[in-house]
Amino acid sequence: MIQNFFSGLYELFLGRPMPASFTNDYREVVFPNTGLMLFIITLVMVVLYYYVLNRALSTGFYKPRHWYIFLAINAIIAFIIPISQVSGADIDTHSYTYTFAFVNAVLSLILFFIFSLLLKKGSVQAWTTPMKWPHTR
Repeated sequence: MIQNFFSGLYELFLGRPMPASFTNDYREVVFPNTGLMLFIITLVMVVLYYYVLNRALSTGFYKPRHWYIFLAINAIIAFIIPISQVSGADIDTHSYTYTFAFVNAVLSLILFFIFSLLLKKGSVQAWTTPMKWPHTR
């Protein structure tokens, strides 16, 4: 089920995997592993920002610029993951790989924003970052 979800999601944006001889490798290994890592790492980054740095440690990293830094770090990690997954599966890297990495980075931005909206209310200092909506006190 997870395999089909992530394969369908990535192929929606990228089309069929290239080269065609590695289609099964992408669908069975690369897409599901990359998708799960994207989800887990993005969730960890949001929890780290809102609950560790801005609740437990009270670091003062609650301004929007700090949130953007975490967003950028998350996108960079999300860009690197597909490249390492493809290399680890002994698939040659080429333009499809880098497009895949770019799409994964864009998806990480969207996912980071959604997780932020869902989890920011529990933060002591950063509950208004990146914006007050939807939770106003």
